[in-house]
Amino acid sequence: MLNRTTLTACAIAALASMSHAQTISITFENLLPSGGTALTPVFVGLDDGTFNLFNPGGNASAGLELVAEVGQTGTLISEFQLASPSGVADTGFGPGGPILGGQSATVDLNAGDATVNRFLSFASMIVPTNDLFIGTPNAIEVFDAGGNFNGPITFEILGSQVWDAGTEVNNADDGAAFLQGIDGGLGTPQNGSIALFFDDPNASSYLDSLIGRTTAPGFDIASTFTSSTAIARVTIVPTPGAIALLPIAGAVSLRRRRA
Repeated sequence: MLNRTTLTACAIAALASMSHAQTISITFENLLPSGGTALTPVFVGLDDGTFNLFNPGGNASAGLELVAEVGQTGTLISEFQLASPSGVADTGFGPGGPILGGQSATVDLNAGDATVNRFLSFASMIVPTNDLFIGTPNAIEVFDAGGNFNGPITFEILGSQVWDAGTEVNNADDGAAFLQGIDGGLGTPQNGSIALFFDDPNASSYLDSLIGRTTAPGFDIASTFTSSTAIARVTIVPTPGAIALLPIAGAVSLRRRRA
């Protein structure tokens, strides 16, 4: 028969285990107006910091290339899982798939052991473009070494923080995905490196060439963005409805009910 001391020890062990298992909600808001550029469903991953989405000046992986060119996350998730077997990854979808201007998408991730899977990476394509994306060159530390949540966390992404994957030449008439009448699977290979988009002197003229085009989702591009435009907001909070965990302290007592 278990006595109260045994039950107390079991309760402390259970609470200690639960305190390291945390679920977070990551919300991506497209801050641009209706008719502005959109975001593809977002790759998100939590891991121990082993996974590296990209290095500025380096080459895009096959998975990141697919995200940046056509918005597909499956290969990137496979790369993530290979690099970080203990990590967790998912894709956050907008109401109709892409996250249009004024819309948002939320994805919940259970960190498993939050003392291990502490770092968040994400990536999403700018629609419609050849290979522009937003993403994390440095993963975000959402849990500290003790598994405690470092939040809530909120930040905005400016146009100056948009990346060019360097995999395809920027030309709206040649392989720009999600434009009606354009085959997004084509496009002239660039064989370049990942760089901030607005470091390109032709960045603004390229964006201007998208205005008035009709997208695959069916809306016309009425406006784009500048380097100072806030294009997205990311908010990371504990998942609503998650069990509130008490700190492990002193005495935790479980009493047996009398017959």
